[in-house]
Amino acid sequence: MDYAVEVHICCVGELHLGDEVTATFHLLDHGEKRIRFFQELRHVEGWLAATAEQLSLHIDMSGPRVVPYPSDILPTLEQVQAAHAVLGTPVRAGKRIAIASCQGPALHS
Repeated sequence: MDYAVEVHICCVGELHLGDEVTATFHLLDHGEKRIRFFQELRHVEGWLAATAEQLSLHIDMSGPRVVPYPSDILPTLEQVQAAHAVLGTPVRAGKRIAIASCQGPALHS
């Protein structure tokens, strides 16, 4: 089972009840215990409604603890990431959260 450890959601355009949308999934990176992916939600007319970038860890619930993906899953992740690599990195991926007016070190470590 995977658990999200960090998610960045950006609302870009307003959707309304009944709007038809399409969703995409783009595997950006993976390791033996984690995946990082990017999703877009677009109105059927083509405009961007929202994006989400997520880092998830693979968890063994009997611990619970972070563990490597099963050996039958890793090859699939490698294939998907290779296929998605030709897409390049989405423009909105990798953004950090900040307030421009804040200066100096973070208050929390």
